[in-house]
Amino acid sequence: MIKTDLFSIMLDAYRNYGINVLSLWDIEDEMDKIDLGFRRKMASNFDYRPLAGQLEQTLAPGIVYMYEDDLHLHYSFFRMTEELSKELHCRLLTLGPFLFQPFSPEAFDALMEEKSIDPIYHQDYLEFFNRIPLTYSMDSWNHMLGFYLERLQGEAPEFRNLNCMEEYQASFNTAGLDYSVPSQPNIALKTIASRYALENKFMNAVAAGNAAEGYRAYRQFQQYRILPRVADPVRNQKNLMFTFNTLLRKAAEMGHVHPMHIDALSRQIAIQIESCLSLKQLDSLSSTIIRKYCMLVNNYSRRTYSALIQECLDYIDFHYGTELSLAFLAQMCSVSESYLSSLFKKETGTTITDYINSTRIRQALILLNTSSLPIGEVASRCGFLDSNYFSRIFKKQLGLSPREYRDSIRKKA
Repeated sequence: MIKTDLFSIMLDAYRNYGINVLSLWDIEDEMDKIDLGFRRKMASNFDYRPLAGQLEQTLAPGIVYMYEDDLHLHYSFFRMTEELSKELHCRLLTLGPFLFQPFSPEAFDALMEEKSIDPIYHQDYLEFFNRIPLTYSMDSWNHMLGFYLERLQGEAPEFRNLNCMEEYQASFNTAGLDYSVPSQPNIALKTIASRYALENKFMNAVAAGNAAEGYRAYRQFQQYRILPRVADPVRNQKNLMFTFNTLLRKAAEMGHVHPMHIDALSRQIAIQIESCLSLKQLDSLSSTIIRKYCMLVNNYSRRTYSALIQECLDYIDFHYGTELSLAFLAQMCSVSESYLSSLFKKETGTTITDYINSTRIRQALILLNTSSLPIGEVASRCGFLDSNYFSRIFKKQLGLSPREYRDSIRKKA
């Protein structure tokens, strides 16, 4: 893999997790982006140029510098070698700001008092800190960054703490700055609006059944932390997950999935959320929930179908255990058999009989996986009056008989 491709993958990977990544060529002109422009908005007399000059003079090529500013935000700086900078068109790589732990209410209040921040701006600061991404382990952060940079420059980079270097003057320190901005900066309003935009992006991805885009949008959305409503962190996270489940229900509805399907999945997920005992369990559950809702949309969305075919599909899905046929559905919908057959094949790409059989086999798979019912009982519950016919259709679709399939499950267990 050529270095430009690897560098692009690296930048995309960090940005995918909400990290502000800058690939700077003209360091002085672009330095105001390093903290998302926060100081420019909040401190009317802040000048980024001294910081740019200090970094130019202090940072040696090929070394990762870790830095914590006076707002307790963390950054990583990497000065490219001359050869690498020309190849990648980047002289300075900056990652941050990020946090290794969230601000507690007490720590936030202490910082506001230390900086003499006017209470009118506290909400702006709070929303800014709440959208700074969290990485809970410095070792994991350094390992991942070192992994990429070693492959870019051919050797593992050294890591240094910029705060401990005497030759570096704290030009990023905001002590003594005038925080009396001339008008409300509206950072809180913009941050909340941005969070809602990401929420809509996430819901639209799930409504389209796009799991990959859904994961990406959700990871970005997670960076906007919401203040806890209760003291117990597990209970608080469960409450947020229930809200998350509601958002996904609405997303599936936007994807034209019948409410019966949505409600069944939503109830199942609500039980899973409540049964979790730790934050780790809840965190791992979120990706599973996204995947299941996207699968639901991909399997049951009626977005592209006419009202007539939607009615037939939904009826088959919810009445697969009863006697179904082209003649019955045509009579139910008050249309001719030939018209319904032709339209169904045109819109779905399959015949009504094949769709009925596929739906019944899908339900049979669930029973074979979760019960010890006799094969004949499984066939009957799924709408097959003849167990031999059920076995033929099952083997045609899966390559195994129902009994062989069940035996294979037991062997794996």
